Amino acid sequence: MDPSFLGVWQVDQSKTIGLEDFAKVMGFSPEKTEKYKNLDYTVTISQDGEIYKIAIDFKGAVPSASYSLRLGEEIDYNTIDGQKAKLTLTVENGKTVESYYYAEKDLRWTVTRAVKGSVMTAVTRLGDATLTQILNKV
Repeated sequence: MDPSFLGVWQVDQSKTIGLEDFAKVMGFSPEKTEKYKNLDYTVTISQDGEIYKIAIDFKGAVPSASYSLRLGEEIDYNTIDGQKAKLTLTVENGKTVESYYYAEKDLRWTVTRAVKGSVMTAVTRLGDATLTQILNKV
């Protein structure tokens, strides 16, 4: 992973596009969709040798989460609403790709992240739904 991904990143909620479509495909209730719309969070990415640590701080709205993994290694991942999924992190063409599998609903989705300067673009794809978020380096 390129060192430009490391650091603290703050989501810019005003630039989020496609959340409603993503929520619909995930089967979220209108209340849950609204909750996701209002999530303000930071993502901290750090590295210790071959281990990457990702910490997500939801600023009290939901419990914060953190996990450690190696590139290409599948780990158990808990979604912010407590569901169990599998997560694998890879790097493709200079971008990070998070591949998720939620067995209970047989759903697979990816989050592809690219960094340009102090801006990270995160594109989540699930079926026909695309969710795009912008995060700024803090």
